[in-house]
Amino acid sequence: MRWLLPCLLLAFCSAIQAQQEVDSLQLEQIRRESGIDPTRIQSRIGYSILVRDFKGPAVQLTNRVGLNLGVNQWNFSLKYEVVTRSTGEPGSSFHSGFGDIKFSVLNAFWVKDAHALAGAVEFSIPTGKVGYGSQYFTATPSLTYSYTINPSTFFAIQPQFTTSILKNPDYPSLQIITIRTFLARFSKSGYFLVAEPRPVIDLKRGTVEFVFSPILGKSLGGGFNLIGLAEIPLVLADPGTRTILYQIGFNKNF
Repeated sequence: MRWLLPCLLLAFCSAIQAQQEVDSLQLEQIRRESGIDPTRIQSRIGYSILVRDFKGPAVQLTNRVGLNLGVNQWNFSLKYEVVTRSTGEPGSSFHSGFGDIKFSVLNAFWVKDAHALAGAVEFSIPTGKVGYGSQYFTATPSLTYSYTINPSTFFAIQPQFTTSILKNPDYPSLQIITIRTFLARFSKSGYFLVAEPRPVIDLKRGTVEFVFSPILGKSLGGGFNLIGLAEIPLVLADPGTRTILYQIGFNKNF
């Protein structure tokens, strides 16, 4: 009977290790399907509504539809918006118009153990008329580095540089550096929480702003996710130029 206890201990340890591997795979799937980590490639379609909390009675709602196609280590993304606005003044009504089209290409070119790198470029095409689109044709190259602290937690940093390619001569040129950082936590029950602080450096204006964005999501199973976030301006170069943005939506992975 001396062999019984060692065998039971071995079986118990094997069961724990097997469960940990299952949990790790489950958390990795939640992480990939959430769309939070750009170094994880996944095909999905999503819809979200964005609400800007302007000071005063003005209101703006944005309906955004996004499509991501993942091919091996490549990801192709397309976003389109319909913007609804109102001044909020007595007798005014809501007016809607199409916003800009955004197209991006990303390549997760290096994934090894806990480390991953992805490079991307996003183009914003000014298809929206004045008041609904940016009136800029821009390119935003970026590089993302992510580090997996443990199966349920990862950290990532993504510097971006936005520059104007084409614009109306009346509009100033754009040269903006944004440094996005993510600290994300996933649970086996499907919830995920992300803290994203980011400085925004405008090289043309010589200003630095700071935005904090908390994100809360829930994996519903079957590839579906609910995601809500807010963008809260903490430091502004010109008070009143940015407002709090709320966003809620869902995506379906396939």
